[in-house]
Amino acid sequence: MKSWIDFVLKYPKTIIAFCILITMLMGWNIPKLEIEPDLKAMFPTDFDIIISMNKMEDIFGGSDLIVMSVSSDDIFNENTLKKIDDITSEIEEIEMVDRVISLTNAVDIKATEDGFEVGELFNDYPETAKEVKAIKERIIDNNMLYGNIVSKDFKKAAIVSILELTNGGNDDDEVSFLFNKIAKRYEGPEQIHIAGMPLTRHEITNTMQSDMKMLFPFGIVLMIFLLVFCFRSWIGAFLPFIVVIMSIINMIGLMALLGIKFTFIGVMMPVMLIAIANDYSIHIVAHYFEEYKKNSDRTKNLIIKSTLQHLQTPVFLAGITTLIGFLSLQSHILPPARQLGLLVSFGIAIAFILSLTFVPAALKLLDYPVFLAAGNSSEKMNRFLSRWGNLFTRHKLSFLLIVALIILVISTGITKINVDTNPIYYFRKSSEIRRANEVIDKEFGGSSQLEILAKGDIKSPEFLKKIEWLTDFLDKKDNITQTSSIVDQLKLMNKAFHGDSAEYKVIPKTREEVAQYLFLYSLTGNPEDMDHFVDYDYEQAQILARVNETGSVASFKLYNEAKVFIENELGEENFPSITGVTAFIGVLSDLVIKGQIRSLILSIFFVCLVSAIIFKSIVGGLLSIVPLSGAILMVFGLMGYIHIDLNMATVMLSSIMIGVGIDYTIHFLYRYRLEVKKGASAEEAVTLTLTTSGKGIIYNALSVIVGFSVLTISGFLPIYFFGFLVVFSITGCLLGALSVMPALLVLVKPAFIFGKKRNSNDR
Repeated sequence: MKSWIDFVLKYPKTIIAFCILITMLMGWNIPKLEIEPDLKAMFPTDFDIIISMNKMEDIFGGSDLIVMSVSSDDIFNENTLKKIDDITSEIEEIEMVDRVISLTNAVDIKATEDGFEVGELFNDYPETAKEVKAIKERIIDNNMLYGNIVSKDFKKAAIVSILELTNGGNDDDEVSFLFNKIAKRYEGPEQIHIAGMPLTRHEITNTMQSDMKMLFPFGIVLMIFLLVFCFRSWIGAFLPFIVVIMSIINMIGLMALLGIKFTFIGVMMPVMLIAIANDYSIHIVAHYFEEYKKNSDRTKNLIIKSTLQHLQTPVFLAGITTLIGFLSLQSHILPPARQLGLLVSFGIAIAFILSLTFVPAALKLLDYPVFLAAGNSSEKMNRFLSRWGNLFTRHKLSFLLIVALIILVISTGITKINVDTNPIYYFRKSSEIRRANEVIDKEFGGSSQLEILAKGDIKSPEFLKKIEWLTDFLDKKDNITQTSSIVDQLKLMNKAFHGDSAEYKVIPKTREEVAQYLFLYSLTGNPEDMDHFVDYDYEQAQILARVNETGSVASFKLYNEAKVFIENELGEENFPSITGVTAFIGVLSDLVIKGQIRSLILSIFFVCLVSAIIFKSIVGGLLSIVPLSGAILMVFGLMGYIHIDLNMATVMLSSIMIGVGIDYTIHFLYRYRLEVKKGASAEEAVTLTLTTSGKGIIYNALSVIVGFSVLTISGFLPIYFFGFLVVFSITGCLLGALSVMPALLVLVKPAFIFGKKRNSNDR
């Protein structure tokens, strides 16, 4: 380390030029970065549910739906029906639309003398109450329409568009533009709402772009003002600021080089570095100022060397533990979490290197700040910190008991934590996309589906009864509003073939009858109507279940119940996969929980291990995680009590808390041990530590708090709550390091600090 410091101080201009050059080269490809709004990107490409979803789309076409709701006091009014008909025709002209189903083009199977024929529900708009009543009766008898295309109170009609997207996010943009354009042109006096996953993805993309334009500059401005306030010097603000900017450029440059796209949680990465990457440079600058005040007669080289020699171990340890916190996300099964952990770790590593190279080189070239040369002191702050330390060491036992009781009470909220990864809950309740989804979920059974693949002889009545058995099971679930399959169509055919007799609304008895009905359907109807339910060879079929409650817990429960029912009653060989947005959201929530637990355990273990190695004491390792553990329990307890969901953003919370929050305790412990070794008593060491390293710890924590507070202006609710929780948790870690730790050290007097002999005498 000594030779490295000498090298930096000997060639400061070369060091600075090299750092800038590398940063420029890394940032060269940044303009090539792309945004990834697709939820499928949350999973590994070889994950079972992703493979199954892609396979289902290949066989039966696209599964993305857009549901447009048209509300009217009388949907059978001629003007309203004409409007629905016109909208349907316009949507059918959209290139990405595979099929449109609405009240005015809905297929109906009607009895004839020769059997049945397939036609539209009605050819002419109904004019009399009798005609309307007859149409309503046919709708009620057809569960493909009732509560699906027409609301059960007959005041809303849905236009369901099944899409076949081929160009990802670009299609989403165009689809959103075209559907919203149609809705605006036809709205009034009827109310029109639109919902669907492509629209949700489009809104995610727009919000991500808005956040990236707003969060980064706002965070930079706040950080600069904070640093100027803390250091009362533009040099004190300038150096950490440059370190942050260079770290962000290097991180995003690596992202571009690796071809990683921005997911919605990736929006947080620049803000994370704004808050974290200046930690090491802040400690160096703060200590540099303190060294100058004590030894203003020494040369600049000696002051910089002294600063780096004092800080090399705690800064190194803080850097390692922060990296451990983020790198623990590599154990997460979800790619975006792993990518965030890797990229932010890289940015932090760059910040660490720059703090030990660029910062001392710059300090060598820059003049001392005016306020230092004028001899300005920090007596007021020193007096405050001395009194602060005395307060907690004087009442150490009672204070620690009160803190333990508070943590215990708040941590009981952990049992109340809810997990939710549904992207519609990324948005506030007042947003149009959220309100539209709520209307459609309530009236038309939702805009998401559970999709189940059936493999076998689809024309066999025995196999069809298995499908019926499964749909009957699903229909009994509260959050499933409607199921549809080839079985429903065959029942309607059988009924129509027998003069519309209700007793024949059952599965045909023989394979020959099934084949005959399907042949008749192909003669009078459109064979493509069946493409969404069965393949060309009648060997694979799709069962669709519309779901009106897509919260993650309910989705995962539904997914598991369907899976268990198939395993126990039907056999997985006939029903090999369960997919759809509902299954996707449910499985994603399960992975979020498992990933959270895994990364939490790993990061705490390795942080404790590294601390124990550095301090050469198991007790030292355990003590270093005490304030952090208390903060973790309080934060997750708070989440349960104030109903903040565990989701794709808040799942990162523990890793950041551990990676960042541990730094304050490490700096405190290291300096405290140093003061004790110099001969200070337990109480004196607290005061000396608080008035030296304590300032850097406070500045560091304030920069993190201010940096992450920027996230509370995000357009995404998960990121908003994530920002709030990080601010709360880092405040807890700071207070724990500066109050709980002094009280605990004075009370316990651990041997790794005081030595065995002294510890024995104290007792």
